[in-house]
Amino acid sequence: PADGKMNKVKWLLTWPLIFVLFTTIPNCSKPRWEKWFMLTFILSTLWIALFSYFMVWMVTVIGYTLGIPDVIMGITFLAAGTSVPDCMASLIVARQGLGDMAVSNTVGSNVFDILVGLGVPWGLQTMAIDYGSTVKINSKGLVYSVALLLGSV
Repeated sequence: PADGKMNKVKWLLTWPLIFVLFTTIPNCSKPRWEKWFMLTFILSTLWIALFSYFMVWMVTVIGYTLGIPDVIMGITFLAAGTSVPDCMASLIVARQGLGDMAVSNTVGSNVFDILVGLGVPWGLQTMAIDYGSTVKINSKGLVYSVALLLGSV
């Protein structure tokens, strides 16, 4: 009984978002839209970018309002929010007996984040935008980062 009510509340809260996504992204799994897969991919990527922007903006506003430093908000909410789906995917494939795939997902996603997520913007800054410049890294929250990392391990 209570579970049915919670499902209705969840559906009611997510319906506007689902409706907007349904009307703006073609469903390429249906025969009518099969040839539009690239448009589906591009629009999905744009929606993810928009949601990511709003997520970072809201976390920044909430952190500023509550007096929590950006470093802590970034590590706890943003990093955890992006790592939890990877963790769930690794758990699912590990339960299916594909332990090697779970380990490669865990290691690979972090390596990709570091090499591409940090390397590409820094490379563009120092090679294309302002050749020969340096990238200053704010390491004020390094102690918090290491403590949270050790705590999570």
